[in-house]
Order: sequence, then structure tokens, then C-alpha cells
Amino acid sequence: MISLPFNLSRTLAGKKGQQDLLESDVQDSKVQKAPEGLSVWQARKRTLFALLCLWGFAPVLVFWAFCSWCHRLLFGVPFERGSPPKRCLNVLVTGGKMSKASAVARAAGREGHKVFTAEILPYRYCHTRFCTYVSKHYVLPRPVDEPEAWQKAIKAIVAEQNIDLIIPCTAPIESSAYAHLRDVLPAHVRVFAFDGKDSDELDNKYTFNQALVRGGVPCPETGNMESFEDAEEFFKQKKAEGCKKQFIVKPAVYDPAARTEILFLPIADTKKQTEYLMSRNASHKTPYVIQEVLSEPEFGCYSTFTKGVLTGFELFQSCASCLVYQQLPDKKQFDAVLELNQKLGKTMGLTGQLTLDVMHTADGQLVPIECNPRIHSAVCLFEGHKNLGALFTDPDHAPATNDVVSSNPKIRKFWFMDQMMLQFGFWKNKNVIKLSTTEMMGGTDALLHGDDPMPFLAMYLIQIPCLLVQEFFAGTHWLKIDFCIGKIVKEGGD
Repeated sequence: MISLPFNLSRTLAGKKGQQDLLESDVQDSKVQKAPEGLSVWQARKRTLFALLCLWGFAPVLVFWAFCSWCHRLLFGVPFERGSPPKRCLNVLVTGGKMSKASAVARAAGREGHKVFTAEILPYRYCHTRFCTYVSKHYVLPRPVDEPEAWQKAIKAIVAEQNIDLIIPCTAPIESSAYAHLRDVLPAHVRVFAFDGKDSDELDNKYTFNQALVRGGVPCPETGNMESFEDAEEFFKQKKAEGCKKQFIVKPAVYDPAARTEILFLPIADTKKQTEYLMSRNASHKTPYVIQEVLSEPEFGCYSTFTKGVLTGFELFQSCASCLVYQQLPDKKQFDAVLELNQKLGKTMGLTGQLTLDVMHTADGQLVPIECNPRIHSAVCLFEGHKNLGALFTDPDHAPATNDVVSSNPKIRKFWFMDQMMLQFGFWKNKNVIKLSTTEMMGGTDALLHGDDPMPFLAMYLIQIPCLLVQEFFAGTHWLKIDFCIGKIVKEGGD
């Protein structure tokens, strides 16, 4: 099988801001309008072509799904069966528009649990509601815009379906709400996410860095900046002449707008450096970090934990808009980052899931630079593993290292229509992974499963087309279609 290219361009200080920008769910009724006049019709023409492209592939997609379904009938289920669960749970999976939500719903359903899904508008017809293993789908208010209504809706679902477990698969902007959700739920309801305290600590780049230091985990030099004086003190002994390291200043917590101006420090022009640092307007309410710049390439790793024990781990190639996943072939680096995650989980006693951005130090060691305390789309690589259902649903699941859920390094997952529309030039070949025909034949679509073919068809022929119809009537410009997270990506958000 052909290896993936590992020489893609990356942002030197990590991709969290770019990825969060793509995954943040900020679309509302006040959609970004295209300029008046001809440009509106240009936007509509592009949207119409995208719709025709998707529906034009319908015969191919339906035939492919039918073949997969027939293969399952002839040769059995396309996954390993694990040990039967101690008891069957009622599970609520949120974030239904995203591919990772259907992966989690399948994992729980294959284990024998009863699964319900939920998502916010405008994703009423999201692909996950068509999943074989989903009993019922719900539409939720937006937790950011209507926190009280959202909390009330979640409580109502919990009561109606006697929910035992909630597994959030939502966008970054919503993940904090789920981290703090367990405080208002009945005591028997578990949320498979870090609690509010751990989530906030991991999401803040400085406090995350300090957690690594306490755990004895190698990490880049990082300073806290809650005022100009903090930055002045940090750079007092780091002058442009003689300083072997470079640093960047970035928000301590997610804020894509604040990442638009990057300056590598220190610089010889002290006046310019001072003006730049003062312009950040850092405060206790809006903290920044000053972080050492590391060497590319950048990789991502997705990990799950139960009571401090690492239960699932994957290390993969990273780029700003990643819709191709395959385990990193370097076994030495894989084992090193796995051990790093084991230390972090044990030190903090974690239960939940996280994604780390890792980069190389000058001596070639991979170290974490940022943390996303939530699920990652790389969970698609886990599908079919015998322990995947237990990983999400068993509160006492604690495997030995050799039983940690991981993928076969030969497995490559991608989104077929993403590659097709990339080939047709619907968006630029920038910060993406473009596969050849041979490479695509050596992998499979991340959504296609013989025992559950409908989400594959629904994503390409229902969910995304429904969103495109809305964009057509609104006349909005959009950057690309992200089939992985199931949305239309626009400049400055959705």
C-alpha cells in the first residue's frame, strides 16, 4: 500500500486555530451574505454545480453501498465482536452532523446498546439519524446561543429515554458546555468527556503546559501572558542576539480572530516588539501564551482514557483540513507519543477523550504543543475493533497496553466525494491531502459500512445537499464542503 505524503506545509506553531476555525459551529440565521449583484449569482452557480456533482454521483454511490451491503450478507459483519457488555445502556450521541458521531453510534449499537442521536439546526436531516443502530433522533437548541433551552432539552431527552450515557461528538465551541453538563444531570448519567475542571485546564495552553510539566512530560517552553508586563518579564533575558529559540504569542484559549497576526520573537527592533506585545491587549479575562516555535512536520494524536488508563490511541498525519486518515508508519514515534499519553492520563486521572497536536524539538523528539479536550475524526480508524464499544460505554474498561484500541497501519480512510470535488477544482489544493486513484483504491470511504450503509448515502445525497440548497437561496459564498464534519465552510466561520 502506498504511503501518504508527509511533506505538507504546516503552521509552525500548530494547527489548532485553523482546525477549530473549520470545526467551530457558529452558523446562525444571520448567514454571511455575498456581495449584491452579479457575485450573488456567481455564488449560486457554484452552489448549483456542487449540488449537480453530488447528485450526479448518486448511481455510483448507491451501487457502492449496495455492494458493501451484499458483501456483509455473504461474508458476515465487517467488525470484530468483543465481550458482551455487563448491561445494555441507553446512549445519547450528540453532534450528529459529524462523521465521528455516526462512528460512535455504530460502536455503541454493535455492542448491543440502544442509541439515540441529537444535533442542532440547520442539521435536521443529518446523516447519523439514518444510522441502522439509531432508535430516534432529536434536534437541539444551540448551547452557545440558548444555554438554558439547550440544557432543558438535554434533560428532557434523558428523562424520556432513561439515558445512562452521553457521548459528545460536537464542535469545539460546544464542547465546554458538555464538559460542565454532568453537574445538572441525575447522578446515574455519565458523560464521556472530561469534567469541567479538567476540560478547562486542558483547553488553556498554559495550564495544559503546566500539567505536562507536573507529569514529567517533555514540552515546549511556554510562558503565561495576562499583561504586557508578563511579556516584558519573559523576554527580559531573551534578546534577538544570542537567543537560540523563537517564540510566538497566541491566545491561551480558542480565538481564531486573534491568530491572524503572527510575529516570531524576539526581534532586533525592540520598539516594534513592544508595540506588538502591547497590541495583544492581554488580560486575566483574555490570556495569551508565549510559546517556543518547534519544527515541522506536525502530527495529531487522538486518545481515550478511563480512570487514568489509556484505552484508545492513534497517531496520524495532520493538516488544516484533514480528510484522509492513516496511522503514522513510524513505530518508534508512535510508541513514544503513546507513552506520553499514558503519562498524561495517569497524572491527571483522566476519563474522556482528547486530541494533541505534536511537533518536533530540535533533537527530533515529538512533544505536545496544544490540546483539544474532545473527540477527533480519527476515531474512524478505530471502527471494527473489538474493544471500541467498551471503550466508550464501559466505565471500568482498563485494557493492558497491547489491548489499547488502535488501527491497522495499512488502513486508509477518506471521504470519496471530498476527493472527487478536489479533483474537479471546487476548492484549492491547499492544506489538504489529495490522493491518487491508486491510493484511493488502497483505502475505503470512512462512512461506508456493510452493516450500516445509509449514513454513507445520507451524507452525500441528503445532509450536504440540504445545506447547499440553503446556501443557494441565501446567495452566500463558501470556501469548501467539509464532508468529514458535515458542513459548508465559510470565511470567518460557517
